Amino acid sequence: MHKIRNVLDKVPEAVRDVVKAHLVAVRDAPDYALGKQLAEEVIRRFEKDYPSAMKSFRDDLEASLNHLKLPPAHRRSVRTTNTVERSFEEERRRAKVIPKFRTERECLKLVFAILWRASERWRGVRFTDIERRQLKRYREEKAAERESAPTETATVA
Repeated sequence: MHKIRNVLDKVPEAVRDVVKAHLVAVRDAPDYALGKQLAEEVIRRFEKDYPSAMKSFRDDLEASLNHLKLPPAHRRSVRTTNTVERSFEEERRRAKVIPKFRTERECLKLVFAILWRASERWRGVRFTDIERRQLKRYREEKAAERESAPTETATVA
């Protein structure tokens, strides 16, 4: 939703509902290929009238579509940033009471508590054999992408 809001901030109020419907259709596509196709259609349709909005949409398109490569039951949990946002909120709340951590252990306890809370919503998610195979394939694709990516070499001045 954050990406959708960022794109919608760049279009006039009068057309936001129309553009939003298209962006949500991309986000909720049944699979990656269709999501990519719908995204390209949205970009073609609105690029002329709203170039900055479509540039913003295009810039993060791959990251925005990655959740479509996962099993459908897991997509909503993966595509949201609620876990990250919750951790920031929790840190701010606790920092008001204790402005700094006295020990590393205190910091680790906070991190563990936040991650534990986030994991609670995953407890009801069950992985079928098909979903396990899909996740394995996805991990293999990501590993292949990392291996084929050019490595940066540091130069010493």
